[in-house]
Amino acid sequence: MRKKKRWALIMAIVMLVLSVPNSMIQAQEIQSTQEFAIECAVESESNPLYGFNSETSTEVTFESAQQTKVPETSGPRLENFDLGIAYLRNAFVNRETHIEFGFYCDQPIDRAGDVIKNALFVHTKNPIEGDYLKFQYRQYKVTRYLVASGSRYCYLIFMDVVYMTDSAQEAAVSTAVSDLLGSLGINSMDSYSKIKTIYNWICQNVSYDYAHVGNTEYLKQFSAYGALVERTAVCQGYAVLLYRLLLESGVDVRVIPGTGNGALHAWNIAELNGVYYNLDSTWDAGKDLYGYFLCSENDFLGHVRLDDYRTDEFMTLYPMSPKTFEDKEKTTSEETTPETIPETTPEETEPDETTSEETESSTQETTPEGDSSVEQPTSEQETTPQKKYPEGLALDENGVWKYYKNGEICTSYTGLTLYYGTWYYVEKGVLNWNYTGLTNYYGTWYYVKGGRLDWGYTGLTKYYETWYYVEKGILNWNYTGLTNYYGTWYYVQRGILNWNYTGLTNYYGTWYYVKGGRLDWGYIGLTNYYGTWYYVQKGILNWNYTGLTNYYGTWYYVKKGILNWKYNGIIYHDGLRYTVTNGVAKCM
Repeated sequence: MRKKKRWALIMAIVMLVLSVPNSMIQAQEIQSTQEFAIECAVESESNPLYGFNSETSTEVTFESAQQTKVPETSGPRLENFDLGIAYLRNAFVNRETHIEFGFYCDQPIDRAGDVIKNALFVHTKNPIEGDYLKFQYRQYKVTRYLVASGSRYCYLIFMDVVYMTDSAQEAAVSTAVSDLLGSLGINSMDSYSKIKTIYNWICQNVSYDYAHVGNTEYLKQFSAYGALVERTAVCQGYAVLLYRLLLESGVDVRVIPGTGNGALHAWNIAELNGVYYNLDSTWDAGKDLYGYFLCSENDFLGHVRLDDYRTDEFMTLYPMSPKTFEDKEKTTSEETTPETIPETTPEETEPDETTSEETESSTQETTPEGDSSVEQPTSEQETTPQKKYPEGLALDENGVWKYYKNGEICTSYTGLTLYYGTWYYVEKGVLNWNYTGLTNYYGTWYYVKGGRLDWGYTGLTKYYETWYYVEKGILNWNYTGLTNYYGTWYYVQRGILNWNYTGLTNYYGTWYYVKGGRLDWGYIGLTNYYGTWYYVQKGILNWNYTGLTNYYGTWYYVKKGILNWKYNGIIYHDGLRYTVTNGVAKCM
């Protein structure tokens, strides 16, 4: 009898192993690598904008590193820095007060605390991330271990956070934001009208919270919740609410910390027609005539930015308008266009692996040879058209624009030429109004639409059966990520649409699931990324999911978006009872 029971147990174990896909078995294997802590850093930071205590930091390097025990974390170890930051950012979005996780890297990170903090609060243009997180926590304390793990390193993070609001209050904000924007009819407006309408609402409906000025224990005064739900806040609440509402409406915006008339203060800058303007809804609140709406730097009196917000790098990313916006101001063009330009725009179709309606010129002198793909330029080759160009365009006796050199029509020339500030595409000496596609000019590839260089275009274009990614009129070889083309999101790798890629990709802080080069909104299930299995729900990595999921006929246990191989226990799913052993579940 004992032999039969033992044999039955062996067969059950064999069947369990056989039910797991091979790739999962490989991912589950734990290498017997020796780990030891190299250093430990303890950091405590209070948000300096609110006048709380400043940050403190202590770092300890272990003298006998091999004897220092590596602490366990309740959260996952992520494969790389980006996944680690995405996990941490999601925890902040959910207002988790205690966070434990780790991430691997190839080398120790110099000034790791600052690097992690900057990445956590980077401006992703997601309305609930970026500055919305950066200016709505009160303080945090973090203990960070640097661990040597075989040939790699791992940072283990243990963090406690105090926020201005909790998850229930943020849910109330999200509901109120949706209701407000719907009632204002924002979706049908242009950018200026969106800014003015939202600014008007805040100035007319939010009052300054004089009752709690100086009381740093009353945290709602600093939040979008205080401004939107309770209708009273201090400057941070005003600025964060405007940030949330404008980003929700499709207008780029930042929160700018600094001083107002010498005291700690916060305001916003918002993008309109390619440049940014200052806005201070706190100082304009309750007024009939605004003095701080869409102002230039020169007209924005009494405001001084913190140093990090007036660097050359920041000002380049967010160029300020040289003058204050006026309601009747019209955008003028500096370009002079030949009089006979026809208003024709070739239509583009959805990317297809075999066909395209875009016009292709087989007579270009700069057409790449070999495998019909665009040759990547070297850094020495990359120049701009303004630096070097041939002689220009002129009308011939028949009213046709042609390219002349040394007084003669240059029929051998195909490429770009400058005419009164606009770049035009010439083919065999004649301006070709019908051409839409790429052209090479002194080593750099530019996007031409209807015969003119289109500096405003960002997206995909097909050139000799390959789809390339163009950013502001120039082929961007460095871009890897998603791009939207006629309503479908495609995966680009180093400037080229990659039809073969299936897996995860990060886009503005959110991880998406790509299948065959396209974002797959319908996918629900597991996917492997650098040896770790993640749970995807409707095309997006769901860090919040904990429960069972079925993958190729086997049920697995997921905890906070990651398959948990260490879990053993009982789980109820859809009314059924499952026993989980090392992350694999079987219905009882």
